[in-house]
Amino acid sequence: MTTSTSTSTPAPPAPAPAAGRRRALLIAVGVVGGLVLLFLLARFALQGARAGALPGTRVGGADVGGLAGDDLREAVTAERDRRAAEAVAVTGGPRRVEATAGDLGYDLDVDATVEAVLARGRQLNPVAAMGDHLRAFGGETVVPPVEIVGDGALNAFVDRVSGELEVTPIEGELRFDGATVVRTDPAPGQRADAQALAEQARAAVLAPGPDELAVATVEVPPVTDAASLDQAEQQARAAVSGPVELTGDGAALTLQPDQIARVLRVDRSPEGTFALAADPALLREVAGDQVAALETAPVDASFVVEGGAVRIVDGRPGVAFDPDAAAEQVLELATGDGPRSAPLEGEAVTEPDRTLAEAEALRITEQVSTFTTTHPGGEPRVQNIHRMADLLDGVVIEPGETFSINEFVGERTVAKGFVDAPAIQDGEFVPSVGGGVSQFATTMFNAAFFGGYDIPDHKPHSQYISRYPPGREATLSYPAVDLKVRNDSPCGLLVDTSYTATSITVTFWGCKWVEVTESTGPRTNFRGPETVYRPAEPDEGIAPGEERVVQTGSGEGFDITVTRTRTFPDGRTDQQQFNTSYVARPEVIARG
Repeated sequence: MTTSTSTSTPAPPAPAPAAGRRRALLIAVGVVGGLVLLFLLARFALQGARAGALPGTRVGGADVGGLAGDDLREAVTAERDRRAAEAVAVTGGPRRVEATAGDLGYDLDVDATVEAVLARGRQLNPVAAMGDHLRAFGGETVVPPVEIVGDGALNAFVDRVSGELEVTPIEGELRFDGATVVRTDPAPGQRADAQALAEQARAAVLAPGPDELAVATVEVPPVTDAASLDQAEQQARAAVSGPVELTGDGAALTLQPDQIARVLRVDRSPEGTFALAADPALLREVAGDQVAALETAPVDASFVVEGGAVRIVDGRPGVAFDPDAAAEQVLELATGDGPRSAPLEGEAVTEPDRTLAEAEALRITEQVSTFTTTHPGGEPRVQNIHRMADLLDGVVIEPGETFSINEFVGERTVAKGFVDAPAIQDGEFVPSVGGGVSQFATTMFNAAFFGGYDIPDHKPHSQYISRYPPGREATLSYPAVDLKVRNDSPCGLLVDTSYTATSITVTFWGCKWVEVTESTGPRTNFRGPETVYRPAEPDEGIAPGEERVVQTGSGEGFDITVTRTRTFPDGRTDQQQFNTSYVARPEVIARG
C-alpha cells in the first residue's frame, strides 16, 4: 500500500494595524491640542480676563470693538437713540405725515444687547468661540441688537396717522343766500387701511434707516343722494322765482322772493335725501304787520248801562292766523307748477273769554251803589282823573275775584295818557305823572264801601283833604300804594264810570245782596304842623348853608274812626272799622 504526502507554503503574516492607528491618533490629538492652545493663547492675548467686546464687533451701525463697561453701554445707548430718531414718513393720497421710529414705539434693550455683545467669543461651544476670536484678528462680528416695538405706541401712531390721512367726504348742500340758491356738490373722501399701515410701520421701525411708507387708502363715498339734491335744487329755484300771495277777507299776505327764502329751509335726512320745509315761526316773523290784517280778535260779551238798566251785548269769536297751516301753503305755492296766489287756509277760530251765557250767569241786573266827588275844573289833575275813569269803565269783577287798580292800569306814564300834576310825597306837594288819580281811588273806595264789598287793601292820604269824606278816602302810588276791591257777593260786579268837568262818579252794578249803614266818629287827638328839613334840590337855587321855607305848614292833624255795618239777608251782621290818623300839612325847609 502506497501513502502519499502533500505539502504547502504558508502565507506571510499580515502587518499589525495598531501602530498606524496610534500614529493617527497622536497626530489628531496634537492638532486639536494645538488648536485649543492657539484658542486659549488668542483669547487671553487679545482680551485678557473677559475684558469687553471682541475687536471688530458691531451693533447695528455702531462699532463697539474693544469697548467694555460704561463705554460699551454708552455706545449701545447712542445706537438706540440714533435708531429711535430715524425718520418715518407716511403718505396716503394727497397727505403726508412725518414721525420718528421712537414715535412708532421703537426701543432697543441696552442691557440685553450689551450682554449679547459680551457673549461673543465666550460661548460654551469652543469652535464658535474660536471662530469669533479668529475673526477678531481682522474680520467683523455683527451682533444684532435686541429691539422692541411697543404695541401701545404703534397702535396710537396708527390711529393718529389714520385720522390725519382721513379725508371726510363732502356732502351735498343746498342753502339760500338772500334770494339766490347756493349748491355744494358731493365729493368722496378717503380712509387709510389701518391694518396694512400697522404692518408696514412695524417693519419700517425694525429696518435700519429712514423709511417712506405709502399707505393704501379706501375711498369713502358721501351719503348724499345726488338725484334728491337735483330735485331739491329745482324746487328751491322755483320757490324764489317770484312772490307768493295768501288772501284773506279784504287783506293779503304777500311774500317776496327774499322773504320766501328766509321762511324756507333745506333739510337733509340721515339717508342723504333732501326736502324743502317752511318754518312757521319764521313765517310769522317775516310776515310781520301783514298778519294783523288777516286776524280779528274775539270780543267778549259786555255790559252797557242804558236808561238806568244794564243790557248785555253779545260777543263774537275771532279769527287767528295759523302759522303752521300757512307755512305749508306757502311751500306748496312756491314750489308747485300752478298759480302762486291762493286764499289763506287754516284760519283758527278763537272763542271769547266771556260768552253770552256766561255774562247772563253773572246776574248783573241792578245798581248796587254809586258815589260822586267834586273837584275844581281846568286843572292838569282832572285829565288824570278822567283817564283813570276811561280805563276802568266797563271792568267786570267776577264773584270771589279781587281787583287791583295798580295791576290793571300799571304805572301811570305819559304814553298811557297821564300828565304831570301835584301829588303828596313825603308830606310835600310835588309834580308827578298821574298826580290827582287819588280822587278816582277815593270815589271808587266809597262805591265799594256803600256797596258792601270787601276792601282788602287801601291807604288814606297822610294829610286830610277837605273835598274828601274824612276817614273814607284812598290814595294811589305805583307800585306800592294800591286800592283793591274783592267781590264777595254772589253776582258779578260791573264798574261804571262817568265824569263832568268838575266831578267824577263811580257806580257799581250787580245784585243787591247786603244792606250797608255808616257812622263817622268825632275828630280827636288834634295836632299842629311839624317842621320837616330836607336837602335842597339843584334847581331850587339854595346856596350852601342857606335855608329856605318851600312849603308853609297849615291845618290840623287829627284821628277819626268810620264804622261800616253790613246786614245780610239772613239777618247776620258784621262791623268793620276804618281808623285814620291825619297829620297837618308840615312846614318844609330846604337846606343848601
